[in-house]
Amino acid sequence: MPGAVAAYRFGGSVLLSAVKRRAVRNALELKLRRCKGDALQAFLSALMVKIHGDNFIGTGTDYSQGDLKCDGLLYEPLTIFACYGPVNAGAHATEANMKKAVAKVGTDFEGARAKWPGMKEWRFVTNYIETPAQIINKVLELQQANLGRKVNIFGRSQFESAVFGLDEEDIDELLGPDATEEDFRSVQPQEILAVVKAVMAKPSTRTEDDAQPVVVPFEKLEFNGLHDAYQDRISKGFKNAKSVKELVGDNVDPLLEGELAAIYKAKYLELDSQGLEPGEIMDELYEFTLAGERATTPREVAVWSVLAFFFEKCTIFKDKPVTGDPVEEAA
Repeated sequence: MPGAVAAYRFGGSVLLSAVKRRAVRNALELKLRRCKGDALQAFLSALMVKIHGDNFIGTGTDYSQGDLKCDGLLYEPLTIFACYGPVNAGAHATEANMKKAVAKVGTDFEGARAKWPGMKEWRFVTNYIETPAQIINKVLELQQANLGRKVNIFGRSQFESAVFGLDEEDIDELLGPDATEEDFRSVQPQEILAVVKAVMAKPSTRTEDDAQPVVVPFEKLEFNGLHDAYQDRISKGFKNAKSVKELVGDNVDPLLEGELAAIYKAKYLELDSQGLEPGEIMDELYEFTLAGERATTPREVAVWSVLAFFFEKCTIFKDKPVTGDPVEEAA
């Protein structure tokens, strides 16, 4: 094989460096957290087509007849997929939501069994980062009651195994940027400026921001309830906070930093007032900062660097642990 090839298949998987594998795992977790509702079905279809080609077909919904309890299928052996993509991968699910999820496992399976009598295998596809025991228990119950069919969960571990079975080019196409430490060390100033320009161009209700420096508690990433994948991105972005400040501070408009801070503070308070979970808020801030542009690796690095700067500045997210006392939401 030519020496220029970056990845090789061995036993059905691609050999990647440890750094690349960590980056891919983080990118996959972020992808799953964002795959709520129909987005999970679309992601599953994109992955399965890469793996199985014409043997897999994604399904749409005929609104007069329903989807026949099938969110995608393999022709041989006939395998029916049922997708369930809760918001933010089911983080902090209430007891009522968990009961609803468990009930969905049962109704989706029974519906598929009735609509697809030749079904050999049924897979319950979720974006849970950690599959709840209640879901596992229900799937095992169905497996034991239907010994002639395989009944399985297709969750994070299965997504990860499938992704690592792809060529590196397909992985990048499927997951988008998986910026590494080296990418963050090589942040491109023009990308940061492009991000800033895009944010400034967005309509926004601004609040006052005094732009005064704030000492950021070391535990801020944790007590805001941000999961590891978000903590990883923000932590890497911290390394570029000084570059962001210098680029913004050197702008011909001396008020730019304060204006940007006011925009981000207003956006954060707007999202927080909606009762969104921290991961959902971070996703919304990411999309707000990306501003509809294509998420190339340099742009991804710039976006997270800008978010890290305003996180460190305590413009976004809480700067004190949540207690019984009133919480200061933003400095």
